[in-house]
Amino acid sequence: MMSSTRYKYTTHGKTPSRHIPISRCDPLKTPAMKACNMDSCIRPRSDSTGEMGDNKRRLVSKQGNYRVRLENVDTNVLTNYIRDAFTTLLDAKWRWILLIFVMGFILTWTVFACLYLLFSYINGDTVESYDHDHCITNVHDFTTAFLFSVETQHTIGYGSRASTTACPHVVILVFIQFILGIGVQCLTAALVFTKLQRSKKRGDAIIFSQQACLGIVDGKWQLMVRVGDFRRSHLVDVKGMGKLIKRTPISNTNQEFLDLAPIEFKSEGGGDILTLLWPAVMYHTIDENSPLWPPENLHLFSDFSELIVTIEGVIESTSRVIQVRTSYLPDEIVMGCKFQTINPGIDDDGKYHCSYFDISTMCPVMENTPQGRRRLEYLNEGYM
Repeated sequence: MMSSTRYKYTTHGKTPSRHIPISRCDPLKTPAMKACNMDSCIRPRSDSTGEMGDNKRRLVSKQGNYRVRLENVDTNVLTNYIRDAFTTLLDAKWRWILLIFVMGFILTWTVFACLYLLFSYINGDTVESYDHDHCITNVHDFTTAFLFSVETQHTIGYGSRASTTACPHVVILVFIQFILGIGVQCLTAALVFTKLQRSKKRGDAIIFSQQACLGIVDGKWQLMVRVGDFRRSHLVDVKGMGKLIKRTPISNTNQEFLDLAPIEFKSEGGGDILTLLWPAVMYHTIDENSPLWPPENLHLFSDFSELIVTIEGVIESTSRVIQVRTSYLPDEIVMGCKFQTINPGIDDDGKYHCSYFDISTMCPVMENTPQGRRRLEYLNEGYM
């Protein structure tokens, strides 16, 4: 049996039941699929997403967002956020990034404009006089000082305003603004460029099947999840992984222990790398090394209350690693079915086309073998 990790978790609301029977390919036992039967393939109803989108019992939503709220955070944690300011800013929303980008320039322009105006005022440059040397030529009010600050920081150099040797401290201030200006430009440009390169929305092109399947394939029990990538530039080096969550309520409290058991997913060919040229099925073999063993407990999903599936891949154009995740509750895992095979078609011009219409369509498999029929009869007796 694979090792698992235990966590203590506080639920907000009613503690979910540990024994939730998983769905089967049966019209009486599968509320999300009224037309399901053992003689034909079935497809989840388009209006069943609301039922499966219920997030009350999930650690991870169907959209892949973590649903764990941190409370009573130590102040040292907040200090670490400030120390790692660059990562904190990258995690901020775009409106804050743009605000920082604009304010970084405006603040430096304004601060140095005030300093230039102050030195000009002390030197008497703000009063019209021709009998002394000016610190900065043609700077006599805030507007001209602000224009000189902008020209200095961005090395525009229109020629009408310039510092003189009459005030060495102004020359030093010009040097300081030039260095700080380069720093502000580099930091803001790096922040915006890195934010653009993260491609968080790239994960929206990865879709999972609405439900997962449990069935006998090639004589072995398999847990199956289908995933697809509908962008033209597909992810490379794609791997699938999963975690099974088992909840153990703590008596007289609203807390519960969470056991996390990792599971491995393989491609249809048995390898670790998934090819997403068209929707692919990931397989987890249920054997002695699987947390779901033995098969006799599969109708209760071996007391696990949630399956978290994660896809990790590399964006071909930027070489960035992204993760996309979703979760399945026991009533979203269908017993005795496998996903319908999706075969690419060939157009008249020789190009292949593939439809995502059947990405969640399932077909019964258990009745195809004597072992499967015996197992199905056993499961039927367990539900009666």
